[in-house]
Amino acid sequence: MNKIKAVLTLAIGSFIALGCEEIPPEITPCQTNRVVLVEEFTGIKCVNCPIGTEKLEVLSGQNPGKIIVVGIHAGFFAKEYNGFDLKCPDGESLESSYLGPVSGYPSASINRKVFEGESDVITDLAEWAGYIGAEICNRPIADLSVTTTYDDATRKASVTVDMTPSSFFTDAIDEDLAVSVMITENNIVGYQVTPNGADPAYVHKHVLRDVITDSYTGDVLITKGNVLSAQQKVITDYEIPAGWDADNCYVVAFVHYKGDGNKEVIQAVEAHLK
Repeated sequence: MNKIKAVLTLAIGSFIALGCEEIPPEITPCQTNRVVLVEEFTGIKCVNCPIGTEKLEVLSGQNPGKIIVVGIHAGFFAKEYNGFDLKCPDGESLESSYLGPVSGYPSASINRKVFEGESDVITDLAEWAGYIGAEICNRPIADLSVTTTYDDATRKASVTVDMTPSSFFTDAIDEDLAVSVMITENNIVGYQVTPNGADPAYVHKHVLRDVITDSYTGDVLITKGNVLSAQQKVITDYEIPAGWDADNCYVVAFVHYKGDGNKEVIQAVEAHLK
């Protein structure tokens, strides 16, 4: 039995703003423990989606530990190819109704936030750098840690998510606060259309495999009107399907509002499954 505990730690993030074209770096001095969740909508038949993936890799490299990417294969461009299919039911539900629908690719949700000038949470590639940079600078009202255990023999995993309120926030919350827990898989080799043609051995990263909370929209921890307090979510005996490589699987947990017009993520954390 292996046990890993990932804890968010204070970091100084530098940020390089990238537009559609290369521009000189702009450093944003921020001293927060904010970790930004990016839900990237993609598909194996989306020719421009690898460009979006590369951009997120660059931004993540410039801000280590500050960005968590989840690749959601859903929508028109996510159709299977010769049996290779990276869709999952929860991902399709997130795209079709809860966060979307997505009309253009590549697109992403940045902390599930509706930014000024936007009509919904889905944003274009050209906006990602600026929105992520702004979110890194926002102090979260809570901290998260996640503990995972995994049994190689049974392929069963257990996950414990602990939320602790930040000391500066003592108010009651005006929306229900929920937690979502996802399983992603890295380094899946398979078909992908790219600007240079079809690649049968493309390496797909941080692919959403499943949302393992009771609801794909998140499980409520604190109802609106109550004061933010320490909370724990425990998920036991989740069996990793045989087709997934447990060595490449990760647990992504995040707390977020769960209101009709507010789904904003306030903090996120990621840990290796094993």
